[in-house]
Amino acid sequence: MKRILSFIIILFFLLADSSSASASSQDKIKNTELLASASRAVGTRLGKYSLIDQDGNKFSLSDYLGRPFILNLIYTNCVTTCGISTVILAEIIKDGGREVNIVTVSFDYERDTSQSMKEYGGNFTKDFKHWRFAVGDRDTIKGLTNELGFYYQKTKNGFDHINMISVIDLNGKVYNNIFYGSDHNNEKIKNELIASLKGALSGTNTTGNISGFTGIIDAIKLMCTYYDPVSGTYRISYLYLSGTISGILFFTVPIIIIWRKELLSLFNRIKDIAAKIGITRRKLEVNDRL
Repeated sequence: MKRILSFIIILFFLLADSSSASASSQDKIKNTELLASASRAVGTRLGKYSLIDQDGNKFSLSDYLGRPFILNLIYTNCVTTCGISTVILAEIIKDGGREVNIVTVSFDYERDTSQSMKEYGGNFTKDFKHWRFAVGDRDTIKGLTNELGFYYQKTKNGFDHINMISVIDLNGKVYNNIFYGSDHNNEKIKNELIASLKGALSGTNTTGNISGFTGIIDAIKLMCTYYDPVSGTYRISYLYLSGTISGILFFTVPIIIIWRKELLSLFNRIKDIAAKIGITRRKLEVNDRL
């Protein structure tokens, strides 16, 4: 009976682990494709998309021809990573002032409005002349995100989306795509953005590589934290953290249950060996005294 129970437990966790490995593999493939798509977007000339800013005024991205600018995409109900990019850009606009132009566009065309974007933007800046917060219709957002290589997908709780800030050169082309995460290091991202703006202004050729992606460690930290716009800090997402811990327990607990006798036997052997070593040392000490 115990053997049957052990077999069932092992089978269950093997299937669970197989499913998890498959999902992990699919996620890895998906992330690779997203990074490749963003990389291919570098050098793409953006269309003359018409947007509406926070004050209800229409404008076109082509209005920025002749001057590089920063373009990032968010949605106002985001409680995870959108705040990260906005905080970074707030620091840049504060330091750079009139020399920097930023356009923040919502990809939630069904819910966000000029008013909601103004309220969102007002939390980070009062300089709406150099930093516009805009909305667009479905076709505009679809076209713009496609040209930028920006991925987003509607979910039950909001959106899954790539964390990316783009720099557009004076010819209206994507000069660079810069990635960020929860462990983003403001200064590093700021320096990359400023360097890209200078390169876009001088006409320096870009390599077509994306910047700022720090690998799997950053991805793990990003999954386990979220940005709190009220406090302006990053908090632990206990939902994701508990899921991670549960996964570890699912893997280790069955091993402990099934091989507990072997583990206890090994532990007892170690104790015996330690005891023998102790006895031997005491004998040697006695002999030395004699």
